[in-house]
Amino acid sequence: MRDKRDRKKLYRAEGIKLLYSNALPGILITFIVATGLVFTFIDHDNRTGKLLWWAAICLVLAIRLVDTLLWYRANSYQRKQNHYYWRFSAGCLLTAALWSSWCVLFSEGFSAEEFTFSMVILSAMAGGATSILSGNVFIGTLYPVIVLVPFSVELLFDGEKYKSNLGMLGLCFTAIMLFSAGRAARYVKSAILLKYKNSQLLERMEETIRTRTQEIYAISHTDALTGLHNRVAFLRAANGLVMRYKQNEIPGFSLFFIDLDGFKTINDTLGHDAGDQILLAFSDRLKAFNQDGNALLCRWGGDEFIFCTPLCDRAALGRLAEEMRQSFSKPWALHGQEIFLSATIGIAVCPRHSQAITRLIQLADIAMYSLKGKQPQRVAFYNHELEAQLLNQIYLQEALKSALAKNEMRLVYQPIVEAQSGNIVAFETLLRWHCGEEAISPAHFIPVAEKNGSIVPLGYWILEEACKTLAELPPAASHIALSVNVSIVQLQDAAFIAKVEQLLTNYAIAPERLHMEVTESLFHESQGEIYAKVSYLQNKGVRISIDDFGTGYSSLSVIQNMRIDFVKIDRSFVNNIDDKGLAVVQAILTMSGTFGYDVIAEGVETVRQAQTLRNFGVPLLQGFYFSQPLEKADMLALCNEPLMAI
Repeated sequence: MRDKRDRKKLYRAEGIKLLYSNALPGILITFIVATGLVFTFIDHDNRTGKLLWWAAICLVLAIRLVDTLLWYRANSYQRKQNHYYWRFSAGCLLTAALWSSWCVLFSEGFSAEEFTFSMVILSAMAGGATSILSGNVFIGTLYPVIVLVPFSVELLFDGEKYKSNLGMLGLCFTAIMLFSAGRAARYVKSAILLKYKNSQLLERMEETIRTRTQEIYAISHTDALTGLHNRVAFLRAANGLVMRYKQNEIPGFSLFFIDLDGFKTINDTLGHDAGDQILLAFSDRLKAFNQDGNALLCRWGGDEFIFCTPLCDRAALGRLAEEMRQSFSKPWALHGQEIFLSATIGIAVCPRHSQAITRLIQLADIAMYSLKGKQPQRVAFYNHELEAQLLNQIYLQEALKSALAKNEMRLVYQPIVEAQSGNIVAFETLLRWHCGEEAISPAHFIPVAEKNGSIVPLGYWILEEACKTLAELPPAASHIALSVNVSIVQLQDAAFIAKVEQLLTNYAIAPERLHMEVTESLFHESQGEIYAKVSYLQNKGVRISIDDFGTGYSSLSVIQNMRIDFVKIDRSFVNNIDDKGLAVVQAILTMSGTFGYDVIAEGVETVRQAQTLRNFGVPLLQGFYFSQPLEKADMLALCNEPLMAI
């Protein structure tokens, strides 16, 4: 404890509690003993005096009983007040004085039996006080003094020897009682102090347990970086919303699944500390949309966040999502520079889409995922078509893993002809997939293969099949080349160059007979790496074609920076050749003379288109007008014959 004053207050408060706790037995014993003493030895000579004495002690005991009951009804703070101490002390010492007066007032008329009985009772009352009144050393010592000393002194000076001896014994007994009372009081003080220390220790332990419990709860329910709910806490709180909806307390709620676009690049280039700063700043911006505190915010994992709001109106949700998107698109200050990122938001609504919180999270995730890679869309509400598309993608991903092993893949070949002669100069290899009973369009499965990385082994299989086919062509068709589509994922593979060289060597293929078609958008990413690989292959003799020219990243920058061999005019311009498409064709032909590439027009489907393109000087044509894609056997039979005159 801090000082003696605090310890004194503790002793006083606990002493009062101990005194009053023992008061009822003491009052009851006193009443019983006093009543028995008076009515046992009452006679005509002292009847009135003894009855008055008994009435007086009963009155004091009644007052003390009322005071004790008042103490029991008081609250813990009131029980510690000093007036209770003084009231108890007055009542207790007044009782002691009445006991002392019994012998002083009536001893002259005592018979030997009453004299002995009275001395025994007074000694017993004094002895009992040492334990019952041990809560206060002052009362505990003064009580036996008041009870025994006056009568003992009176007896000490009495002429009769046995009474003098009894007086001496009374004083000795009083001294012993004083010593016992002091020891009892010291023991009680020690017990009070020990109890206080144990109580303080228990409180500290309980506080420590509470603190540790709160810390454990925070660790297990709060995201350490952002301070938002983690998955466990969010699911618990969100399930509470579901219960409130089912009990008709709320009309529903909506869940935003938010993914921070470009975050991986920050981690990879600037480090995880920078990434953590971005996540922390992002969470602060997200918290700004919860000013009323009605929403639930969660860091679901990595750069994925959940915002759960009681809003259900689609228009209001759309406005809120757009405000979020604009906020997240503002620059982020990082290491003295501005970083520009964006976020994609998927929205699912309870009960419109589901009533289960885990299902709503899944649906919002599906809606968000459907927008990945799409510009400028950044907000999507879930609908069943999105889920069907995702399930189809998952099905394709799994089926692609075993498609080659099951021999479900094959190549078909579409001829590329000279516009003037109609002779075949090359074939474009096209991949076909027959999965079970269903033919899967390349437009569906190629993007999936690129996204999950299976395009790399698939691409190597296509290259090897193309080289096998070239090796099977008759010597008379040695001038015919095969064109193979190559994706950016393949070109980024570290083993790509070595693999191509190995295939050309193994099948003894002249490099100029292998053409690789790439889209111009391929050069938007990793330009230095792609340029280097493409240039290396060209130096080895492999020909490079730009497919879908004019529809991608930057047509002029591609043909300026790369030594392109062929440019394929996209079919959209050929189909529109009677309108603005012709101007594009003319422009591409004009540039071909400057930059030294040949032009191939694909998607030729009518004789009019073929004649117009030939008349404008397009040297190479490809399309259904000349031939559908052919199976390998049909291609081998056709490769030595002109298709038709134009």
